[in-house]
Amino acid sequence: MTPIPADYHDLLIAPNTAVFTTLLADGSPNSSPVWFWFDGEAVTISTLTERTKHRSVQRDPRVSLTVVDPDRPLRYLEIRGTVEITEDPEGELRDRIAAKHGHDDGAAFDPPDASRVNLHLTPTRIIEH
Repeated sequence: MTPIPADYHDLLIAPNTAVFTTLLADGSPNSSPVWFWFDGEAVTISTLTERTKHRSVQRDPRVSLTVVDPDRPLRYLEIRGTVEITEDPEGELRDRIAAKHGHDDGAAFDPPDASRVNLHLTPTRIIEH
């Protein structure tokens, strides 16, 4: 695993929105804004199982996550790598991410009977700018 430089941890700890890119079945990129969790070493995204990003990483785990510094827009961190999918039936990570962004109830973001998974990003290349 390629370590994430400490100089960029501030972007991952703050309640920023990232751009998460997966590969569709035809090989074309699909990018979407996401909230995420950073534990000091790794980045994890919570998503619903019916989302395109979940279906895409099941087929091809290669992804990219880019976070732009809102105070200095030319400063950003791109993390390229692969994801591992784990179940999150209780939405525990979703709730931590929602709290990070100032929301009391992460469940409010889910439709009834939602099924959640976590996408754990293993970096293989880091691009700092």
